[in-house]
Amino acid sequence: MTDKSKRLAAIAALLLAGILAGTQLGKIAPLVGWYQDDIGFSLVLIGWLTSMIGIFVALAALPAGWAIERAGMRVSFAAACVIMAAGGIALAFLQKPEAILAARTVEGAGYLVLVIAIPALLNSISPPAWRAPVLAIWGGFVPVGFAVADFMAARILPAGETVYLLAAILGFALFAAAAAALVFKVADFDGAQRPDAEEGGGAFAATMTAGVALISLAFGVYVILSVGFFAFTPAFIAGGASAIAISAGTIALLVPLGNLLTGWLVRGRDARFAAWLAAIGFAATAAAALPAFAGTSGWSATLAAIVLAISGGVTASALFASIPLILPKGGSAAVAIGLVCQAGGIGTVFGPPLAGQVIESYGWPGFGWFLAVSSAVGIVSLIPLLIGRSRRPIVVR
Repeated sequence: MTDKSKRLAAIAALLLAGILAGTQLGKIAPLVGWYQDDIGFSLVLIGWLTSMIGIFVALAALPAGWAIERAGMRVSFAAACVIMAAGGIALAFLQKPEAILAARTVEGAGYLVLVIAIPALLNSISPPAWRAPVLAIWGGFVPVGFAVADFMAARILPAGETVYLLAAILGFALFAAAAAALVFKVADFDGAQRPDAEEGGGAFAATMTAGVALISLAFGVYVILSVGFFAFTPAFIAGGASAIAISAGTIALLVPLGNLLTGWLVRGRDARFAAWLAAIGFAATAAAALPAFAGTSGWSATLAAIVLAISGGVTASALFASIPLILPKGGSAAVAIGLVCQAGGIGTVFGPPLAGQVIESYGWPGFGWFLAVSSAVGIVSLIPLLIGRSRRPIVVR
Protein backbone atom coordinates (compact mmCIF):
# COMPACT_ATOMS: atom_id res chain seq x y z
CA MET A 1 0.00 0.00 0.00
CA THR A 2 1.42 3.39 -0.99
CA ASP A 3 1.86 6.22 1.49
CA LYS A 4 -1.03 8.11 -0.12
CA SER A 5 -3.31 5.07 0.20
CA LYS A 6 -2.36 4.63 3.84
CA ARG A 7 -3.17 8.26 4.56
CA LEU A 8 -6.51 8.05 2.77
CA ALA A 9 -7.40 4.91 4.73
CA ALA A 10 -6.40 6.52 8.03
CA ILE A 11 -8.40 9.67 7.25
CA ALA A 12 -11.48 7.64 6.27
CA ALA A 13 -11.27 5.53 9.44
CA LEU A 14 -10.86 8.61 11.62
CA LEU A 15 -13.89 10.27 10.01
CA LEU A 16 -16.01 7.14 10.51
CA ALA A 17 -14.87 6.80 14.11
CA GLY A 18 -15.79 10.46 14.64
CA ILE A 19 -19.26 10.00 13.17
CA LEU A 20 -19.87 7.02 15.46
CA ALA A 21 -18.59 9.06 18.40
CA GLY A 22 -21.29 11.57 17.45
CA THR A 23 -23.77 8.68 17.51
CA GLN A 24 -23.09 8.31 21.22
CA LEU A 25 -24.49 11.83 21.65
CA GLY A 26 -27.73 10.95 19.90
CA LYS A 27 -28.32 7.43 21.18
CA ILE A 28 -30.13 8.52 24.37
CA ALA A 29 -33.01 10.35 22.64
CA PRO A 30 -34.81 7.19 21.43
CA LEU A 31 -34.62 5.73 24.95
CA VAL A 32 -36.31 8.52 26.93
CA GLY A 33 -39.46 6.47 27.56
CA TRP A 34 -37.49 3.38 28.57
CA TYR A 35 -35.26 5.26 31.00
CA GLN A 36 -38.32 6.92 32.52
CA ASP A 37 -40.66 3.92 32.72
CA ASP A 38 -38.33 0.95 33.27
CA ILE A 39 -35.25 2.44 34.93
CA GLY A 40 -37.10 5.06 36.99
CA PHE A 41 -35.28 8.17 35.78
CA SER A 42 -36.98 11.51 36.14
CA LEU A 43 -37.02 13.79 33.11
CA VAL A 44 -34.42 15.94 34.86
CA LEU A 45 -32.04 12.99 35.20
CA ILE A 46 -32.65 12.03 31.57
CA GLY A 47 -31.76 15.59 30.64
CA TRP A 48 -28.49 15.28 32.52
CA LEU A 49 -27.83 11.90 30.93
CA THR A 50 -28.29 13.45 27.48
CA SER A 51 -26.29 16.63 28.03
CA MET A 52 -23.43 15.28 30.15
CA ILE A 53 -21.10 14.86 27.18
CA GLY A 54 -21.73 18.43 26.05
CA ILE A 55 -21.05 19.74 29.53
CA PHE A 56 -17.64 18.05 29.53
CA VAL A 57 -16.74 19.82 26.28
CA ALA A 58 -18.10 23.15 27.53
CA LEU A 59 -16.03 23.03 30.70
CA ALA A 60 -12.73 21.54 29.63
CA ALA A 61 -12.16 21.49 25.84
CA LEU A 62 -9.50 24.22 25.78
CA PRO A 63 -7.30 22.78 28.56
CA ALA A 64 -7.86 19.34 27.06
CA GLY A 65 -6.49 20.61 23.75
CA TRP A 66 -3.33 21.79 25.51
CA ALA A 67 -2.99 18.45 27.32
CA ILE A 68 -3.46 16.50 24.08
CA GLU A 69 -0.72 18.53 22.41
CA ARG A 70 1.63 17.74 25.30
CA ALA A 71 0.75 14.05 25.59
CA GLY A 72 0.64 13.35 21.86
CA MET A 73 -2.36 13.12 19.57
CA ARG A 74 -2.04 9.42 18.75
CA VAL A 75 -1.70 8.29 22.35
CA SER A 76 -4.53 10.61 23.40
CA PHE A 77 -6.78 9.26 20.64
CA ALA A 78 -6.13 5.61 21.53
CA ALA A 79 -6.66 6.20 25.24
CA ALA A 80 -9.88 8.14 24.63
CA CYS A 81 -11.23 5.35 22.42
CA VAL A 82 -10.67 2.82 25.20
CA ILE A 83 -12.28 5.10 27.79
CA MET A 84 -15.34 5.84 25.67
CA ALA A 85 -15.81 2.20 24.71
CA ALA A 86 -15.56 1.11 28.35
CA GLY A 87 -18.13 3.69 29.42
CA GLY A 88 -20.47 2.79 26.56
CA ILE A 89 -20.32 -0.95 27.23
CA ALA A 90 -21.02 -0.34 30.91
CA LEU A 91 -23.92 1.93 30.00
CA ALA A 92 -25.50 -0.87 27.96
CA PHE A 93 -25.64 -3.27 30.92
CA LEU A 94 -26.09 -1.12 34.02
CA GLN A 95 -29.58 -0.62 35.46
CA LYS A 96 -29.21 1.56 38.56
CA PRO A 97 -29.51 5.34 37.96
CA GLU A 98 -26.28 6.17 39.82
CA ALA A 99 -24.30 3.57 37.86
CA ILE A 100 -25.80 4.72 34.55
CA LEU A 101 -24.80 8.33 35.23
CA ALA A 102 -21.30 7.17 36.20
CA ALA A 103 -20.94 5.22 32.95
CA ARG A 104 -22.12 8.22 30.96
CA THR A 105 -19.53 10.34 32.76
CA VAL A 106 -16.81 7.94 31.60
CA GLU A 107 -18.17 8.17 28.06
CA GLY A 108 -18.10 11.95 28.32
CA ALA A 109 -14.43 11.97 29.34
CA GLY A 110 -13.54 9.91 26.28
CA TYR A 111 -15.71 12.02 23.99
CA LEU A 112 -14.07 15.23 25.20
CA VAL A 113 -10.64 14.03 24.07
CA LEU A 114 -11.90 12.49 20.82
CA VAL A 115 -13.55 15.63 19.44
CA ILE A 116 -10.19 17.39 19.73
CA ALA A 117 -7.76 14.57 18.95
CA ILE A 118 -9.54 13.36 15.79
CA PRO A 119 -9.55 16.70 13.89
CA ALA A 120 -6.03 17.44 15.18
CA LEU A 121 -4.87 14.09 13.78
CA LEU A 122 -6.68 14.76 10.52
CA ASN A 123 -4.78 18.03 10.25
CA SER A 124 -1.49 16.36 11.15
CA ILE A 125 -1.55 13.42 8.74
CA SER A 126 -3.13 15.22 5.78
CA PRO A 127 -1.02 16.95 3.13
CA PRO A 128 -1.58 20.72 3.15
CA ALA A 129 -3.93 20.60 0.15
CA TRP A 130 -6.17 18.07 1.89
CA ARG A 131 -6.50 19.70 5.31
CA ALA A 132 -9.25 22.23 4.73
CA PRO A 133 -11.47 19.81 2.73
CA VAL A 134 -10.97 17.01 5.27
CA LEU A 135 -11.81 19.25 8.22
CA ALA A 136 -14.81 20.58 6.28
CA ILE A 137 -16.14 17.02 6.06
CA TRP A 138 -15.37 16.53 9.78
CA GLY A 139 -17.61 19.51 10.54
CA GLY A 140 -20.70 17.34 9.93
CA PHE A 141 -19.88 14.53 12.35
CA VAL A 142 -22.55 15.44 14.94
CA PRO A 143 -25.66 15.63 12.70
CA VAL A 144 -24.55 12.55 10.78
CA GLY A 145 -23.94 10.78 14.08
CA PHE A 146 -27.45 11.69 15.24
CA ALA A 147 -28.90 10.36 11.98
CA VAL A 148 -27.01 7.09 12.45
CA ALA A 149 -28.43 6.82 15.99
CA ASP A 150 -31.96 7.33 14.65
CA PHE A 151 -31.58 4.66 11.97
CA MET A 152 -30.00 2.22 14.42
CA ALA A 153 -32.83 2.78 16.87
CA ALA A 154 -35.45 2.09 14.21
CA ARG A 155 -33.84 -1.21 13.27
CA ILE A 156 -32.27 -2.52 16.49
CA LEU A 157 -34.51 -1.30 19.33
CA PRO A 158 -37.08 -4.06 18.68
CA ALA A 159 -34.35 -6.48 19.83
CA GLY A 160 -34.03 -4.63 23.13
CA GLU A 161 -32.51 -1.49 24.61
CA THR A 162 -29.35 -3.25 25.78
CA VAL A 163 -28.74 -4.66 22.29
CA TYR A 164 -29.22 -1.19 20.77
CA LEU A 165 -26.83 0.51 23.20
CA LEU A 166 -24.27 -2.27 22.76
CA ALA A 167 -24.48 -2.07 18.96
CA ALA A 168 -23.96 1.70 19.06
CA ILE A 169 -20.80 1.52 21.15
CA LEU A 170 -19.34 -1.58 19.48
CA GLY A 171 -19.77 0.06 16.08
CA PHE A 172 -17.69 2.95 17.36
CA ALA A 173 -15.10 0.60 18.90
CA LEU A 174 -14.68 -1.29 15.62
CA PHE A 175 -13.87 1.79 13.55
CA ALA A 176 -11.86 3.36 16.37
CA ALA A 177 -9.62 0.28 16.54
CA ALA A 178 -9.12 0.38 12.77
CA ALA A 179 -8.32 4.10 12.91
CA ALA A 180 -5.85 3.63 15.76
CA ALA A 181 -4.04 0.86 13.88
CA LEU A 182 -3.80 3.01 10.77
CA VAL A 183 -2.73 6.32 12.33
CA PHE A 184 0.14 4.69 14.18
CA LYS A 185 1.48 3.53 10.81
CA VAL A 186 1.29 6.96 9.17
CA ALA A 187 3.80 9.69 10.00
CA ASP A 188 2.86 13.33 10.42
CA PHE A 189 2.96 14.91 7.00
CA ASP A 190 6.19 16.83 6.45
CA GLY A 191 4.31 20.10 6.04
CA ALA A 192 2.02 19.61 9.05
CA GLN A 193 1.73 22.48 11.48
CA ARG A 194 3.89 21.75 14.50
CA PRO A 195 4.58 24.03 17.47
CA ASP A 196 7.97 25.72 17.38
CA ALA A 197 8.07 26.33 21.13
CA GLU A 198 6.73 23.63 23.40
CA GLU A 199 8.19 24.87 26.66
CA GLY A 200 6.43 27.36 28.88
CA GLY A 201 3.15 27.18 27.02
CA GLY A 202 4.69 28.67 23.87
CA ALA A 203 2.38 26.80 21.51
CA PHE A 204 -0.64 27.74 23.61
CA ALA A 205 0.26 31.43 23.57
CA ALA A 206 1.05 31.39 19.86
CA THR A 207 -2.34 29.85 19.07
CA MET A 208 -4.42 32.45 20.92
CA THR A 209 -4.71 34.91 18.05
CA ALA A 210 -7.69 37.13 17.29
CA GLY A 211 -8.45 35.05 14.21
CA VAL A 212 -8.70 31.79 16.16
CA ALA A 213 -10.84 33.49 18.80
CA LEU A 214 -13.24 34.90 16.17
CA ILE A 215 -13.64 31.51 14.48
CA SER A 216 -14.39 29.98 17.90
CA LEU A 217 -16.96 32.67 18.67
CA ALA A 218 -18.67 32.17 15.32
CA PHE A 219 -18.75 28.40 15.89
CA GLY A 220 -20.34 28.88 19.31
CA VAL A 221 -23.07 31.03 17.71
CA TYR A 222 -23.59 28.40 15.02
CA VAL A 223 -24.02 25.64 17.62
CA ILE A 224 -26.56 27.69 19.60
CA LEU A 225 -28.81 28.09 16.56
CA SER A 226 -28.21 24.61 15.12
CA VAL A 227 -28.87 22.59 18.27
CA GLY A 228 -32.02 24.62 18.83
CA PHE A 229 -33.10 23.89 15.26
CA PHE A 230 -32.47 20.15 15.48
CA ALA A 231 -33.84 19.85 19.02
CA PHE A 232 -37.20 21.49 18.31
CA THR A 233 -37.90 20.90 14.61
CA PRO A 234 -39.24 17.35 15.29
CA ALA A 235 -41.78 18.79 17.76
CA PHE A 236 -42.69 21.56 15.31
CA ILE A 237 -43.37 19.10 12.50
CA ALA A 238 -45.15 16.55 14.73
CA GLY A 239 -47.29 19.21 16.40
CA GLY A 240 -49.26 19.98 13.26
CA ALA A 241 -48.33 23.68 13.08
CA SER A 242 -45.75 23.08 10.39
CA ALA A 243 -46.13 23.47 6.65
CA ILE A 244 -42.90 21.51 6.13
CA ALA A 245 -43.63 18.42 4.03
CA ILE A 246 -40.61 16.27 4.96
CA SER A 247 -39.62 14.59 8.22
CA ALA A 248 -37.11 15.97 10.72
CA GLY A 249 -34.89 12.94 10.10
CA THR A 250 -34.79 13.68 6.39
CA ILE A 251 -33.85 17.27 7.12
CA ALA A 252 -30.94 16.11 9.30
CA LEU A 253 -29.69 13.82 6.54
CA LEU A 254 -29.35 16.83 4.21
CA VAL A 255 -26.65 18.44 6.38
CA PRO A 256 -23.81 16.35 4.85
CA LEU A 257 -24.60 17.91 1.45
CA GLY A 258 -23.40 21.21 2.91
CA ASN A 259 -20.33 19.51 4.39
CA LEU A 260 -19.36 17.90 1.08
CA LEU A 261 -20.05 21.08 -0.89
CA THR A 262 -17.80 23.06 1.44
CA GLY A 263 -15.07 20.43 1.25
CA TRP A 264 -15.06 20.85 -2.52
CA LEU A 265 -15.20 24.65 -2.46
CA VAL A 266 -12.34 25.24 0.02
CA ARG A 267 -9.76 23.24 -1.90
CA GLY A 268 -6.77 25.48 -2.52
CA ARG A 269 -8.46 28.54 -1.01
CA ASP A 270 -7.37 30.79 1.86
CA ALA A 271 -8.74 31.63 5.30
CA ARG A 272 -10.64 34.69 4.11
CA PHE A 273 -12.50 32.61 1.53
CA ALA A 274 -13.49 30.12 4.26
CA ALA A 275 -14.73 32.99 6.43
CA TRP A 276 -16.83 34.35 3.55
CA LEU A 277 -18.26 30.88 2.97
CA ALA A 278 -19.25 30.64 6.65
CA ALA A 279 -20.85 34.09 6.45
CA ILE A 280 -22.83 33.06 3.36
CA GLY A 281 -24.03 29.99 5.29
CA PHE A 282 -25.18 32.22 8.15
CA ALA A 283 -26.93 34.56 5.69
CA ALA A 284 -28.78 31.68 4.02
CA THR A 285 -29.89 30.46 7.46
CA ALA A 286 -31.20 33.92 8.33
CA ALA A 287 -33.11 34.15 5.05
CA ALA A 288 -34.70 30.70 5.41
CA ALA A 289 -35.60 30.81 9.11
CA LEU A 290 -38.86 32.78 8.90
CA PRO A 291 -40.31 30.97 5.87
CA ALA A 292 -39.59 27.64 7.60
CA PHE A 293 -41.20 28.46 10.95
CA ALA A 294 -43.71 31.19 10.11
CA GLY A 295 -44.65 30.35 6.53
CA THR A 296 -47.95 28.80 5.49
CA SER A 297 -46.97 27.60 2.03
CA GLY A 298 -45.94 23.96 1.99
CA TRP A 299 -43.43 24.23 -0.83
CA SER A 300 -41.72 27.37 0.50
CA ALA A 301 -41.56 26.06 4.08
CA THR A 302 -40.11 22.74 2.86
CA LEU A 303 -37.56 24.49 0.65
CA ALA A 304 -36.62 26.76 3.57
CA ALA A 305 -36.07 23.75 5.85
CA ILE A 306 -33.81 22.18 3.22
CA VAL A 307 -31.85 25.44 2.95
CA LEU A 308 -31.51 25.57 6.75
CA ALA A 309 -30.02 22.08 6.85
CA ILE A 310 -27.58 22.54 3.98
CA SER A 311 -26.53 26.07 4.97
CA GLY A 312 -25.84 24.86 8.50
CA GLY A 313 -23.55 22.21 7.08
CA VAL A 314 -21.76 24.85 5.02
CA THR A 315 -21.27 27.13 8.04
CA ALA A 316 -19.92 24.44 10.35
CA SER A 317 -17.61 22.98 7.72
CA ALA A 318 -16.28 26.35 6.61
CA LEU A 319 -15.42 27.27 10.19
CA PHE A 320 -13.61 23.98 10.77
CA ALA A 321 -11.88 24.24 7.39
CA SER A 322 -10.53 27.66 8.34
CA ILE A 323 -8.58 26.29 11.32
CA PRO A 324 -5.50 24.99 9.42
CA LEU A 325 -5.66 28.07 7.18
CA ILE A 326 -5.64 30.58 10.02
CA LEU A 327 -3.30 28.79 12.43
CA PRO A 328 -0.25 31.00 13.08
CA LYS A 329 3.36 29.87 13.00
CA GLY A 330 4.21 28.07 16.22
CA GLY A 331 0.54 27.47 16.97
CA SER A 332 -1.07 24.17 17.89
CA ALA A 333 -3.97 22.67 15.94
CA ALA A 334 -5.04 20.75 19.05
CA VAL A 335 -5.24 23.94 21.11
CA ALA A 336 -7.13 25.84 18.38
CA ILE A 337 -9.59 22.98 17.95
CA GLY A 338 -9.95 22.82 21.74
CA LEU A 339 -11.01 26.47 21.84
CA VAL A 340 -13.46 25.97 18.95
CA CYS A 341 -14.92 22.87 20.62
CA GLN A 342 -15.24 24.64 23.96
CA ALA A 343 -17.26 27.41 22.33
CA GLY A 344 -19.40 24.73 20.68
CA GLY A 345 -19.82 22.89 23.97
CA ILE A 346 -21.06 26.04 25.67
CA GLY A 347 -23.51 26.52 22.80
CA THR A 348 -24.68 22.91 23.21
CA VAL A 349 -25.45 23.45 26.89
CA PHE A 350 -27.21 26.82 26.58
CA GLY A 351 -28.71 26.61 23.08
CA PRO A 352 -31.69 24.27 23.71
CA PRO A 353 -33.00 25.99 26.87
CA LEU A 354 -32.63 29.40 25.22
CA ALA A 355 -34.51 28.21 22.14
CA GLY A 356 -37.17 26.60 24.33
CA GLN A 357 -37.69 29.85 26.20
CA VAL A 358 -38.09 31.74 22.93
CA ILE A 359 -40.67 29.24 21.66
CA GLU A 360 -42.66 29.36 24.91
CA SER A 361 -42.66 33.16 24.94
CA TYR A 362 -43.06 34.03 21.26
CA GLY A 363 -44.21 30.86 19.50
CA TRP A 364 -42.78 29.29 16.38
CA PRO A 365 -42.52 32.55 14.41
CA GLY A 366 -40.45 33.89 17.31
CA PHE A 367 -38.19 30.85 16.96
CA GLY A 368 -37.69 31.77 13.31
CA TRP A 369 -36.64 35.25 14.39
CA PHE A 370 -34.31 33.70 16.99
CA LEU A 371 -32.53 31.69 14.28
CA ALA A 372 -32.32 34.74 12.01
CA VAL A 373 -30.92 37.04 14.70
CA SER A 374 -28.43 34.37 15.84
CA SER A 375 -27.23 34.06 12.25
CA ALA A 376 -26.75 37.81 12.05
CA VAL A 377 -24.63 37.68 15.22
CA GLY A 378 -22.53 34.98 13.57
CA ILE A 379 -21.92 37.19 10.54
CA VAL A 380 -20.96 40.14 12.75
CA SER A 381 -18.42 37.99 14.61
CA LEU A 382 -16.71 37.20 11.29
CA ILE A 383 -16.51 40.79 9.99
CA PRO A 384 -12.87 41.38 11.09
CA LEU A 385 -11.86 38.30 9.09
CA LEU A 386 -13.99 39.23 6.09
CA ILE A 387 -12.48 42.69 5.78
CA GLY A 388 -8.98 41.68 6.87
CA ARG A 389 -8.79 43.92 9.93
CA SER A 390 -8.30 41.39 12.70
CA ARG A 391 -5.80 42.57 15.29
CA ARG A 392 -3.59 39.59 14.50
CA PRO A 393 -2.72 38.57 10.95
CA ILE A 394 -4.50 35.74 9.19
CA VAL A 395 -1.87 33.22 8.20
CA VAL A 396 -2.75 31.38 5.00
CA ARG A 397 -1.19 27.95 4.53
